[in-house]
This record gives sequence, C-alpha cells and structure tokens, in this order.
Amino acid sequence: MIAKANARTREIEGRSIVRGKASGPALVSQAPISFLGDLDITTGRIVGKVPGVEGRNLKGTVLVLPDSMGSAGAWRFLYQLFVHGNHPVAIVSQIMPDPSLIQGAILANIPIVCEASEDVVQAIKDGEHVEVDTEGPRAVIRVTGPA
Repeated sequence: MIAKANARTREIEGRSIVRGKASGPALVSQAPISFLGDLDITTGRIVGKVPGVEGRNLKGTVLVLPDSMGSAGAWRFLYQLFVHGNHPVAIVSQIMPDPSLIQGAILANIPIVCEASEDVVQAIKDGEHVEVDTEGPRAVIRVTGPA
C-alpha cells in the first residue's frame, strides 16, 4: 500500500502591485536579485552571484525574494524574459520592488505582491506550490506544502 502525502494550504495576505493570477513552484531567493545583470534573458537562468539560487532557472516559477535591486533598465530585462518565454509567472517581494521592475511586470502581465503579512522569504519554502491572486479586493498568496 502506498501512503499519500498530506498537503496543507495556507494563505498570506499582501499588497497588490500588478494585478493577475498565476501559480507555480516557488523559487525562493534569500538575497535581492538584479534583473539587469543577474539574469540571462535567453535562458531564464540566474547567472549573477546570488547565494542559493545562482545557476537556477526562474522560468515558470513564482519568484520569492526580499527585494529587487533597482535599475532604470530592469523593465526591459523582465519584459525580454517574457518575450523569450523564460519569465517567472509571478513575483512576491517582501518590500516594494523598484519602479522599473513594476513597469516590466505590467507590460508582461506578471502579477506582483509585496508587503506581505508574513516574511515571505521565511514563510515560503523553495519548491512549494504557490498561487498568487491579486484580482480580488485583497492580494492573496496561497502556499501548498507538506503537512
């Protein structure tokens, strides 16, 4: 007999920055990521020296990070990730991302949630299934993980 793994879903509230719905596995970075320099837009791979996530691919993930490192050109890199099909499906940032990254997310229809009710970098584990819903009256991050 094969035992089924139990999963539990928990909700974290946050502030909606870019509206939308998306879900995927969490890619959790303990450090900020610069969209201008830390990412290869043609592959979606993190090429910058970002501890714990260097060499990983963010394609199809819900990117969870404490902050983004600002750059006036960040929007172009996020949008180019989208054009190449290598973008994260959503971004969850503990604090407000830089305005250029928000601009890129608007162009690429990538939902962003920030200022969550919990420290998302600690509350969400790498690989957990995350659903971001910013279309309702409040932004909700649903996390499904092991019981």
